[in-house]
Amino acid sequence: MATDHKKIAIIGTNKLSTNYAFALMNQQQNVEVCFVAEKKALPLKDLHYGAYFKPKTQLTTGNFTECRNATMIVFTHDPFVATEDMQQASSVVRKYVNQWMESGFQGICVVATPQSEIVAHWIMKFSGLAEEKIIALGTMLDTAYLRSELGRHFQVNARNAHAYMIGSTLELGVPVWSRAYIGGRPIMSYIMENPERYSFEKLEPITKQIRELPSEALAEDRLFDYSIALGLVELTTTILHDENIILTVGVYVEKQFGMEAGFMSVPAIIGATGVKSIVPLTLSDNEQKQLGVVVASLEKAAQAGLPNEGGKTRGV
Repeated sequence: MATDHKKIAIIGTNKLSTNYAFALMNQQQNVEVCFVAEKKALPLKDLHYGAYFKPKTQLTTGNFTECRNATMIVFTHDPFVATEDMQQASSVVRKYVNQWMESGFQGICVVATPQSEIVAHWIMKFSGLAEEKIIALGTMLDTAYLRSELGRHFQVNARNAHAYMIGSTLELGVPVWSRAYIGGRPIMSYIMENPERYSFEKLEPITKQIRELPSEALAEDRLFDYSIALGLVELTTTILHDENIILTVGVYVEKQFGMEAGFMSVPAIIGATGVKSIVPLTLSDNEQKQLGVVVASLEKAAQAGLPNEGGKTRGV
């Protein structure tokens, strides 16, 4: 969005949202960060005092009318915190969406919640925003974890490891080994030339650890709040500065990757207008089969939260 004043409205006051704001401050982002909160929490007061040392990022609080001129909304409120019923969870999402859309918001919505692809689908249905303006954090952290561990495994800098976790958040992510590279060389060639040192069996613990991430309690002291916050900052700067970076995030997919229509995590080019395009991937037969299971789960869970579709299954 081509405006001089860029404003980020954060919906949800929790550890993730405050870590995210803190990370933005430390990067000296020249933006206004507005916490949309019903009441002021102590961490917000702490952040306001800390802003003295990082004055470039302006911190404010307000109600939903603040969303009207926001460049971005970052939705961190966990709708599943008190329920596993999908319709109850979606009704929480609808309540927030109605309030920010009533303000006249027309910016980009970033979803940073558990089951973020599903929540993004509900937000699209309830808000009427164009699908390219809604981005779920999705498997961005999973992809970062995969690349970090591949760098350690192949003893190279993680930035030289290129691989994707696609599909859905955490336990249903699919590692795309057929399109994974170390320094431009396919991982497959490493395994074929040196099977004693490299093998898929030795890589399996990496993906197993990623799939076990959701076993961490969804509590205030859960792990990965810092890495999620830093991932959110990267996504934010990509949008604000129109960087056109390929990120593995939850985006609206139609008749691709085996999905008719809905949100799933795939590599996409992200910039100032949101999702600019999806990066096509040619998957192996096994990867496409695994992804088919993910697609079915996503479609079932998303529909379970919409009116007249049932709603007792939490899904992915």
